[in-house]
Amino acid sequence: MSLTQQMTPYGRPPGRRGRTLLFAALAAVVLIAATVGITLTVADDDHGHSSASTPPPSAPTRFGIPSPQPARPATTSPNDPMLLPHPTRTAANGVPLGFPHTPEGAASAAVRWAPLILPSGENHQIDVFKTIDTKKAFSRDSAIIHEDYRTNSPAVDEWYTATPVALRILSKKDANKVTVAVLTTLQGGTSAGTTNAVPWGREFYLAWQDNDWHLDDLEDLPGSLKISSSIDPSKYLAAGWEAFQLA
Repeated sequence: MSLTQQMTPYGRPPGRRGRTLLFAALAAVVLIAATVGITLTVADDDHGHSSASTPPPSAPTRFGIPSPQPARPATTSPNDPMLLPHPTRTAANGVPLGFPHTPEGAASAAVRWAPLILPSGENHQIDVFKTIDTKKAFSRDSAIIHEDYRTNSPAVDEWYTATPVALRILSKKDANKVTVAVLTTLQGGTSAGTTNAVPWGREFYLAWQDNDWHLDDLEDLPGSLKISSSIDPSKYLAAGWEAFQLA
């Protein structure tokens, strides 16, 4: 299924693999999740953290990214939010870059990019993906986005925002490849009105290239990690998602 087909109100939910942004997936979540409850469950993995008592992340800014918080004290506990390192630079288009070569650095990139990859006009969206994609991924994604805007373009006044609220590092065994699931609260609308915020998640495949993390692919969340219709932090944190704190 193409990118735009998966993000239009008339499309069906995406399949297991969804390489880039999914127009129908966003719209389907906004329209369906408000009326249908989906159980949130998490299977155990090698990350080994429990987030049931973890406080929620900081309040979002108007751009959909939680505000940085003061540095944590030197003494921390396993239940403290994951500290995500600050990027060292920002591209001309506003995309944060320059993340440490660590799993936390990859997670920081995924969290900060999640609000930026939503549909925002063809040229801007292609520019964002050009900035964050691996070379191989951009060749694929730019062609998909271009074709989707030609055949399944969203309405002119259609918009979406996503605020990251939690994450899960799913794979970090390879120092140059990290998989991060990001949970956001998604909101969309048109000139006719605005929807309520609902949970929405994606799985980010990140690869280390040219001394920075880059996006190699996007997928639906794995079957072991699902979202529900609740945006109550206690619900998704108790289920195994992890809170984070931006440095």
